[in-house]
Amino acid sequence: MANFAVIAVPGVFGASSASAPPLLPRSSAVAGPPGEGPKSTVLGAAMHAWQVVPAVAPIAAATTALARKRRRAAITNRRAAAETTLISPVSANKQAPTPSTFTWARQWYPVTSLAMLEGNGPVPLKLLGKELVLWRDGDQGDWRCTSGVCPHRLAPLAKGRVNDEGQLMCRFHGWCFRGQDGACVKVPMAEGDAEAERLLLDAPRTTLATYPTKVKAGLLFIWPDSSSAEEAAAKEPFMAEELGDAPTWNVIDAPASWRVWMEQTWDPSHAPFLHEFTLPFFAPENANPMAEFKIQDLGDEGLLCEHGGYMQSNMGLQARRVFGAPCANFSTYKYPDGREVGFHFYFVPTEVGKVRQITTSFFKPAPSGVKDASQGGLRGNQLTVSKVVPRGRTLERVKEERRGLKQVLVESAEKRWPQFAKVRRGLKVLRILQGRLGDQDNAVLSFQDSIGLPAVQSGALRAPKPSERFGGPPSEYVLETHADAHVARFNAWLAERGGGPFGETLAAASSGGAAAVAAATAPPGEADLMDRWQAHTKFSPDARAALNFTAGFASRLEATVAPALLATTGACLALGAARLASLPAFAAAVALYGSARLRRMARGFLSGLPEAPAAPSITLWER
Repeated sequence: MANFAVIAVPGVFGASSASAPPLLPRSSAVAGPPGEGPKSTVLGAAMHAWQVVPAVAPIAAATTALARKRRRAAITNRRAAAETTLISPVSANKQAPTPSTFTWARQWYPVTSLAMLEGNGPVPLKLLGKELVLWRDGDQGDWRCTSGVCPHRLAPLAKGRVNDEGQLMCRFHGWCFRGQDGACVKVPMAEGDAEAERLLLDAPRTTLATYPTKVKAGLLFIWPDSSSAEEAAAKEPFMAEELGDAPTWNVIDAPASWRVWMEQTWDPSHAPFLHEFTLPFFAPENANPMAEFKIQDLGDEGLLCEHGGYMQSNMGLQARRVFGAPCANFSTYKYPDGREVGFHFYFVPTEVGKVRQITTSFFKPAPSGVKDASQGGLRGNQLTVSKVVPRGRTLERVKEERRGLKQVLVESAEKRWPQFAKVRRGLKVLRILQGRLGDQDNAVLSFQDSIGLPAVQSGALRAPKPSERFGGPPSEYVLETHADAHVARFNAWLAERGGGPFGETLAAASSGGAAAVAAATAPPGEADLMDRWQAHTKFSPDARAALNFTAGFASRLEATVAPALLATTGACLALGAARLASLPAFAAAVALYGSARLRRMARGFLSGLPEAPAAPSITLWER
């Protein structure tokens, strides 16, 4: 792990914005009107604006005393930073960004859970804006990742199939590719044509780019750089040791950029406001000002942050958050009685304006014998959330789960009908999809990403400026409270590494002016924000199994069961058995009610909006 500096907050970067060094070379400046000096180049736009560089006076008159003074100060600060690993708030004010060789494409990114992969593929995938495809070269082969575009006529290889030889076959003209190196090994229309085979088979221009893959803790990771396989082999993906070997992962595709999702997880103070009443005690009146953060810079490895509570109901909390570059947030909450709950998030930058969330959690009960009548000073949802395992707060109260008749029957059914297990897992995921926390996040972050950030980057709202309290690079935000410290430091970390995964792409868009920014940041509509099919069901075998089950069962109730019961009711009435007719009539009503409930459940796998003719809108907050 790289050497890191301990940074006390406030003063992570310094209180003086004038001392913040420029993060881009002077060549990035654009000449402004006469007498006004150069304008800045806006680095970042739309949903992934990682860094914005404001107008910084260039050192044009190198002979002036002011320029000489600044250069001497910068040299002095760099020397001081090299001599110590402890950065005080004062020295942090003046420290220049540490040069970094961090390359966003030369990192491990998780893309899916192995439990969500069926057969041998192919599975379409986007990562860092690249069109990729996952497939396995044979039933016992390895999962491969290659370019998802056929070199012949640029068809989508994800629409193809894996043939009996374990080769990926393009659906358009049958070209076949080898998994190990991506080489084209078969062109049906070239068979018998020696010249065509010489030009096409094992040729560089017909070979797919291949990307290293690795499996860890049930996740499939991809290294999205085809030219650095040896570097990939020498590096391990970030994974918290506390999770064990086989955690259960949830995978959701969400709107808004990688940057704003990462920032949101560094800011716990949003919870009582953004998620009001989603859980008990999440309410603005329960919010409490946060105390000073402690932040450690881990260099290219990421950041480490420690902080306390943020609501009246969790002021005894001790939180630790680790940013594991390039896209992980591992957070642990430790309670006064020793309980600990951890959350592991990956925010995978799939493309500009979209992110894949891969999440799991763990729970450590309090040590045996701990007696805490006050429950650690926690109340309401904080006590509930800390009990991820609801079987007890201490080890002595955690007992083996009793295997009752229901459990025995369920296990027997799953062994006999494997599809039943998928349906059960899919119905569990439905409860997550129906939750409002994610919808609340999507509604605010997508606006922030597509409207708010571009408004500052284009200068329409205001000019980006460094934090007066924390210093650092120019920011679109106003970051001046303790609760803002981690976001401020994260943005500075990004600025030192090119602005994030899409820094260059967004810099190009922002340099095109307001029109280019608007084109790159079109906000999603409400239907897109609530699209459960694209967010999860489309690529989840369990969710699709549950969708087919609920929709199919509802159809049978409507088409077969209810009509048969109603016919029986009519027959009983025709025979004068009115009292007997009440039984099939009641059963028919139950069948129709059950069908309606199943239809609503099925729709939950497709959209979070109500079905027509109801208004296509939902209420996310109480007014």
